[in-house]
Amino acid sequence: MHQRVKAAVPDADPAPWLDVSPVLIEMFSEDDEVAFVRRKKMEDRSMLVLQRGLLAGAVRAHFSDGLESRDVPGWAWVGAERNEHVWFEGRLPLDVFLPDEWQRWSCHSVYLDRDAFTKWMDSQPLHDPADLPALPLPYDAQSKPEPVKKRLPSDAPFVTLSEALTWIAFGFALDRDSLDRAISGNAFDATDPQAALSDAIARLAIRASGGQIAARGKYVESNSTDESKVLTAPIDPVRFEDFAQFDILYDGLRYGTGVTWNKEGSALERVLQDRRDAFRSVKVSRADLLKLFPDQDDTARAFFVPLPAALPEIGTVMPLDEALSWLAHGKPSHDIEIWQNAAGDLIFRDPSGAVIEPRVDGSPPPFMETYRQASRTLHGALREGSLPAYVAPTNGGPLLVPRFYWNGVNPESLHHVYRGMAPADHGAGCPILLSRLAFGDWRAAMAASPSAFVDRAPSVKAGRPPSDDEILAKADEMKARGLDGRTIAKRMRLEPGFANVATTTVRYLIKGRWKPAGRPKKDA
Repeated sequence: MHQRVKAAVPDADPAPWLDVSPVLIEMFSEDDEVAFVRRKKMEDRSMLVLQRGLLAGAVRAHFSDGLESRDVPGWAWVGAERNEHVWFEGRLPLDVFLPDEWQRWSCHSVYLDRDAFTKWMDSQPLHDPADLPALPLPYDAQSKPEPVKKRLPSDAPFVTLSEALTWIAFGFALDRDSLDRAISGNAFDATDPQAALSDAIARLAIRASGGQIAARGKYVESNSTDESKVLTAPIDPVRFEDFAQFDILYDGLRYGTGVTWNKEGSALERVLQDRRDAFRSVKVSRADLLKLFPDQDDTARAFFVPLPAALPEIGTVMPLDEALSWLAHGKPSHDIEIWQNAAGDLIFRDPSGAVIEPRVDGSPPPFMETYRQASRTLHGALREGSLPAYVAPTNGGPLLVPRFYWNGVNPESLHHVYRGMAPADHGAGCPILLSRLAFGDWRAAMAASPSAFVDRAPSVKAGRPPSDDEILAKADEMKARGLDGRTIAKRMRLEPGFANVATTTVRYLIKGRWKPAGRPKKDA
């Protein structure tokens, strides 16, 4: 291709859109600046012509690992113009956020069918730039898989330092090679990767220096040390006080802070320093990492962690999900089943198996509103201190969750796992527990004197009010919680989905509803 383009454009500027870097000219021109600049421009034009054909589907390529092959989709070539290694080494890095089935082909060799490529090249007007450097959209853009939103660190007792730091920085674990590809390919468009990684290594070093994250690696005295002859050994926590600089190239730690490599253009340049010793092939405990830097959606994880049945001096305990279910439904569990049909639509079923139909106005289903209200109620008790919460670390006795912790928690979405308030917080990562006795007493007091636990009912809102049958069903539910008729009428507007129900309407509908059989109902 390069030779064809060179012959087609013998005199004109091959790439008027390209300004060759003065740094490259100074380093590689070998005293012939004109020839060097023309060569770089010719390479750029050749690359764009071929990329245009690949994006349009006029030229097809395939991956091969020597045993299997797979067609390279057109969408895989988007952004390839920013990576020179693709064109000079023949290896195409794929988007690190693609599903795992595509990751195995990333950076494998790419091949073209010789005859088809030659036929296509013969049909190209190579003398005409034809809107270059603009490139078309890929012919198969609609078939590109949705990006993976989250990737946990590898399922191993110890994971690489790159995985640990990318998990902390981006919530997406990447090994060393994938991280290099992500930085070179500008995958973190909305984030400065150097700043994010610098912050991540600082946060990890604080935890590791306090002995909260176990780490291991190979200590080398100089850059020339043969790492293969060095044994892996635990890293003393105090070493993180000084060795807190992330070396991407070696998955290592160097003296200093931040990152050893700075991104310049599409390359990584080393930050020079006098000290030569370092730790390489560093790995950290996955369990410690996820305990201190949990997945933000840690509620599901809390459901599968074995919990103590009782705590010393506290008695029997319960998790938050059980407490919320007692508040919302008057029983210890109320599991909602979620199904997905062939069309991809989600179907919700209540514990009886009945389908929960979506609301016409698009508002959340009633069970979500009920849990949100329960969460707000429980949050208020936790924040004011009337109901204490605990965590139970495996390496010590139970700890009281600070009351001030709840000031930073969304009242409608309580943390089921304690996320800590300080680097030395040993309870971080543990499920939050409540005393069964204290919760029962608090719940009974709330039922006996609801006005002391709730705010004034909001004013009636505009919109479609619930039907009479819905109001009566809600009233029956509130009655089952132990509330009397007067309180039900007063508090109905505090129930999710019933904010626009007038108190007088509730009073009229429930009048005489729960009187014993045979007792005459009074006239209105």
